[in-house]
Amino acid sequence: MSSMTALVYVLEEQVRDLLREKGSSRLIDGTAYGFDDWTVFHAYTEQPFTTPSGYVCTCIVVRSDAMGLVDEEKTLAEARHRLDSDERPVIVLIASSDATGSPSCRALVVTRAGVTGADTRFVPRRSELYTRNTGLLETSALAAKRVLIVGLGSGGSPIALELARAGVGHFTLIDFDRLELGNISRHVCGVNDLGRFKTLAVRDQILQKNPYAQVSTMEVNVNQALSQVDEAVAGCDLLIVASDNDQSRFNLNQMSLNYNKVALYGRAITRAAGGDVLRVRPWKGPCYNCIFSSGLVDGREEEMSQKRQALSVLPAYVEEDKINSMIQVGLSSDIAPIANMMTKMALVELSRGIETGISTVDEDLASDFYVWANRREEAYGNWPRMGFKWTHPSILRWYGARVDRDPNCMVCGSHITEDSVI
Repeated sequence: MSSMTALVYVLEEQVRDLLREKGSSRLIDGTAYGFDDWTVFHAYTEQPFTTPSGYVCTCIVVRSDAMGLVDEEKTLAEARHRLDSDERPVIVLIASSDATGSPSCRALVVTRAGVTGADTRFVPRRSELYTRNTGLLETSALAAKRVLIVGLGSGGSPIALELARAGVGHFTLIDFDRLELGNISRHVCGVNDLGRFKTLAVRDQILQKNPYAQVSTMEVNVNQALSQVDEAVAGCDLLIVASDNDQSRFNLNQMSLNYNKVALYGRAITRAAGGDVLRVRPWKGPCYNCIFSSGLVDGREEEMSQKRQALSVLPAYVEEDKINSMIQVGLSSDIAPIANMMTKMALVELSRGIETGISTVDEDLASDFYVWANRREEAYGNWPRMGFKWTHPSILRWYGARVDRDPNCMVCGSHITEDSVI
């Protein structure tokens, strides 16, 4: 172990909860994870909901008694007893309250060489975790917001993490796919999550950014679990659709209209040459059906990034090389602008009615439908070179399209009123 003073991070809320308990001082089995040659530790008074990286080591937690006293000699004796043959240190956490009643925690690192003090730092309470966002976002309001994200692939997963970083407090994640090797180069999760449901892997990533977030998951196919998904849509403040098939989007569009929920739809076209984002404010602008059943986006074939998608359009028993030839994915950096745009629009919607630093962005996002081009190919093949002009269409820019609600739309047309749906 290095001779430098160790750093020990502890969740303040866990220490507060421990100190609220009644009863005498006692030893509690916590858990800790060590990093960087045992110089940094993350210690918990109880098992964390998500398992951090690092090496597991023993952690003993003791709370001071009513007089603020701890039998430190007895505690250290127990710690020495628990030293194992792997030479892993034992972390001792001593929790107490200071004169003002605020929680305090001292950490000791016990090894066969002796006992050393550590620099103990709190991971702050929820209200303090996003203080640096103040002025841009009202994080206390976002903590109460409920976001439903459907599709946790290369588009939906970074959106989830960015919203967690911004302080959104409640997530429902829907996806029935598991993380495959081919996903890793474009996904927020890595090889340690291979084989896991994307929902559960992304949930753990969210909790690494915001340990106080409430995350529920549904490992279901939207099109085969309509009643479950319908209930989730009814309970959200914002619906974000990053799924990879039109049937699910049409179903979710109907649900968002039924419950008057704002929805954001994003997709990439072939090999992520570009993409588009649609915002649906029910009954105030176009719905998903207005745009994608009207031929407005002909020539923009959706990216096919998974074997499942290829099998859905190919005949049975087709050769493996034919399947693989249809799977043409783009770069993660090509997906990022689309995910980023959806995140910006999501934060604007979630902050609506609250005076924040991003309120003015809503004035600029006057359009409901946006197009982005990464490269001059596919639907954008005939666009001129970017050059030095800003007066003609070019790649690497967003373009807002003026699209009105279709009065003949079979879902939200003028013959259908808001009062006539569920």
